[in-house]
Amino acid sequence: MTDSNTPLHGVRAQPEPSAAELVVELTRMIAHDLDVRIEERDIEPTMPLLDGGLMLDSMVLFELITLVEQRYGVTFPGEHLSPEIFANLTVLAEHILAMKARA
Repeated sequence: MTDSNTPLHGVRAQPEPSAAELVVELTRMIAHDLDVRIEERDIEPTMPLLDGGLMLDSMVLFELITLVEQRYGVTFPGEHLSPEIFANLTVLAEHILAMKARA
């Protein structure tokens, strides 16, 4: 007998991350995968990503969007790229989870 999380070939599917787990993953992405000089310890979940916070510029934000799309299998449609989505990591994580739920 297999449960609903076990594909036919016997490998368990990865459960979806929680918003808190996603924030941790996004923090690591910013600190380690982007061309920024920001340490993980300096990134807070509610810190603004743009103005008055991490100050990510448009090129770094584009890189972050690309990484998120590749890693989580979501697409940020151009008409939905509002600054509110990138208010902070908590908001971004919730938006990613909502996009994954709609997929």
